[in-house]
Amino acid sequence: MGRRLTAIGIATVLAVAFGPPAGALGAAPPRVVDLTYFVRDDGQLPHTRLLIGVKRADSVRVATVFHGKHAAAPTSLDDRISGDPWVLQHQGRGGKVYKLIRKSLHSRGSASFRIRAEGDGTDRVKLKIRESECSMDPPFYPLDCTIHR
Repeated sequence: MGRRLTAIGIATVLAVAFGPPAGALGAAPPRVVDLTYFVRDDGQLPHTRLLIGVKRADSVRVATVFHGKHAAAPTSLDDRISGDPWVLQHQGRGGKVYKLIRKSLHSRGSASFRIRAEGDGTDRVKLKIRESECSMDPPFYPLDCTIHR
């Protein structure tokens, strides 16, 4: 019994003395907060945007599927927009994601997303936009949705 208590005491002293690694102090994993999808036709902004609000992420990736077709693309951080959201670009693979979103919303009235945020860990989230739950104010703002986690 005495040896066991001595071993536990030594382990406790070592844990307190050396503590967790320096990188682990205060490091929290990323967290997906919300997703905003809007379509606008005011002549100045892009017509369609997908914004993802994430805390503490180094990279964010979004994917969607419609009728067996899969599209995924990385996003980029846009510090010009309030809240610094991650924005899906229209160029490259992002264009394919937008195309599947439009088709899904037109056909089903909803679109599902998988979002993966990476930083000091990973946060994987599935979110769904339902057109019936979005605000609409035609002709300039035909669709505006924000989905909170």
